Amino acid sequence: MFTATSDWMWHGGFQPAYFGPEVLQPPSPSQSATAQFRPHCLPAALERKPLQECACLWAEGLCQVLVVLLSLCEGLWAAPRPKPLDPRAEFDSIVNLARNLLSDTKNLFNHFKNRYPAEGEHKLETLPVLSMNAVELANIQVSGGLARLSSDLQCYQRHFEWLRKAAPLLRPMEHDIGTVHNRLDRLLKRLEHLMTKLSLSRPNDPLPTLPAHGTHWSVVQAGHAIVHSFHLYLDWAARVLVLIRNKL
Repeated sequence: MFTATSDWMWHGGFQPAYFGPEVLQPPSPSQSATAQFRPHCLPAALERKPLQECACLWAEGLCQVLVVLLSLCEGLWAAPRPKPLDPRAEFDSIVNLARNLLSDTKNLFNHFKNRYPAEGEHKLETLPVLSMNAVELANIQVSGGLARLSSDLQCYQRHFEWLRKAAPLLRPMEHDIGTVHNRLDRLLKRLEHLMTKLSLSRPNDPLPTLPAHGTHWSVVQAGHAIVHSFHLYLDWAARVLVLIRNKL
């Protein structure tokens, strides 16, 4: 009796596969040993699937994987790389900080004069001395100019620490002195950070030794000298910073 069974298999589309009597009958002796051991439950459509087509499918899948990998690599190559920081931009920030500090110091200087009027010129030998003429200022170099600024600002920092500790004797001026001192610390740290980025050595000059706080009047005289000197120095330092910035 002839029996036919149909099934749907994926082989270049859905194709009907028929299993005739030869599938159900035992293999004849003339068939090869490989054919004798062929499982009869396997559809003939899969047996007839050529090896070349399997290789093509494998190659197509590999190509798709390669395309995905290449697209990922392209996205990485196209990603914007961070640009190196321009030292001139950081210099502009330092110049603005110095100008703001100059404005705060000017206010402190005026308030100090109004609160403690004192005639005459007050000096301290431990303060930096401005001895640079116009020619030296025009020929100032980056490394030497920044080293000079760093050394002088460290000296003024020590003087304002001394003045801040004398706040009980200058109680109405505590806030203004503290504001200038804090902004001076910020300026000095920014300047030292810039020197490190430019691979410049920082100065290691010895800091001055200041006397103990004496009478109220001696602290007032020292305060006049420190604030007035720092006011003049910052006006000079702001111009020096602009000249150095233009040489970068």
